[in-house]
Amino acid sequence: MRLMAMYWWIDRWRKSSAFMDMTLEEQGAYRNLLDEAHLRGGALPNDERILAKACGDATAWKRVQTTVMARFELRPDGWHNDTLDVVLGESVRRATNQANYRDRIKN
Repeated sequence: MRLMAMYWWIDRWRKSSAFMDMTLEEQGAYRNLLDEAHLRGGALPNDERILAKACGDATAWKRVQTTVMARFELRPDGWHNDTLDVVLGESVRRATNQANYRDRIKN
């Protein structure tokens, strides 16, 4: 089993409009969708049923959907969050650098 970790900058989150403008319920759904997008490589499927379930509370989905999904952009491969895309890119960059470093010190 491959473990997945995600960088989370608390200070960035606490200063974000997502944190400041969303209710606790909306924040929870948003964070759950970010986690789901991360596990899927960055994009959420354009499927209401999956989004409702992935938000953490399918019964709350209709209440939070408009506010939460305003933070995502629909692209041909699914829903993306710009900040998450940056974080995933940084994660790949760091992992590649670490792998290259390990290869260099072995040889």
